[in-house]
Amino acid sequence: MSRRRLKMKDLERATGVGREAIRFYIREGLLPEPERPGRNVAWYDDSFVDRIALIKELQRKRYLPLHAIKALVDGDTPPSRAEVDALLAIDGTLYRGRAPAEARVGDVAKRTGLSIREIHRLADAEAIELVTRQGAQWLSGDGIRFVERWAALRNAGYAERLGFRPENLRVYVDFVRWLAREELRMFTRGVAGRVDAEAASRMAEQGIEIVNELIGLLRKATLLRYIAEGNLPEAASRPPRVSSSQKRR
Repeated sequence: MSRRRLKMKDLERATGVGREAIRFYIREGLLPEPERPGRNVAWYDDSFVDRIALIKELQRKRYLPLHAIKALVDGDTPPSRAEVDALLAIDGTLYRGRAPAEARVGDVAKRTGLSIREIHRLADAEAIELVTRQGAQWLSGDGIRFVERWAALRNAGYAERLGFRPENLRVYVDFVRWLAREELRMFTRGVAGRVDAEAASRMAEQGIEIVNELIGLLRKATLLRYIAEGNLPEAASRPPRVSSSQKRR
């Protein structure tokens, strides 16, 4: 059976989602690019209707961010109903006994010795998230812990003048997002229809801790191997460049 060819207005009507939201989904990779036979012509088919319905369902789950949604809907083959159900079943159940602490950004800056501007740069790199509430900016949960560990890195000698800047964290942010998408896809496809919700939740929470340790061990072994073999990447063996604008700071 052939799929319908829909214009944007038809897609809006079929999904109840406005064109700006649809374009946002396309830009973020939640939806594929439509067929474009001409510069000002775009055609959508029923797969867009199905995928938008799935995105709307996942967005109703307040603990599920866009990155997690993208992990499910990314690619040419949409997830099965069982895979979606496997993820939704564990939504909000991880770390149930751990209420995140909160602190004002200014207080965290004073306690760690970092400047508020540097904490903002960590947020600009998307390593942490700042929340504005009642005229003040707040950090919560793992964001506080991240800032504390960044301060510890500074105290260990990783100074700005040596090229260690918050902006460098973008490498880790991009890699971890890719890794999380792949892990989420593997997990949901692995447990879908095979284990119950309680077992899936337990596996997810324990798996996070165990895989974190495995990744740390792999990273350590790889770094030591590179050093022992003397085959460091050329870009990493050179000192970082400092631009003229940075020298004037």
